[in-house]
Amino acid sequence: MRISDVQSGMRKVSVEGKIINMNGYMLVVDDESGRIFVRYSQRNLGSQIKKGNTVKIYDCQAVSYSGILQLKTGHKGHIVLG
Repeated sequence: MRISDVQSGMRKVSVEGKIINMNGYMLVVDDESGRIFVRYSQRNLGSQIKKGNTVKIYDCQAVSYSGILQLKTGHKGHIVLG
């Protein structure tokens, strides 16, 4: 799925993109269609990630906080190097 296709309330969302920023437990991921914030925890990581990596993000929920669309990985979501 492309980032531009993600809408608030969607479940089991999977996207692929490049990490353009990291801050604590929040990523900013970009693909050719747009950017999105991704909230995660250490248990969601399949391997170490860093800024500039291309990642695949699976089984997320799309939520909106203060009008900003985000992906929340939750318990089932995971992030792997792409």
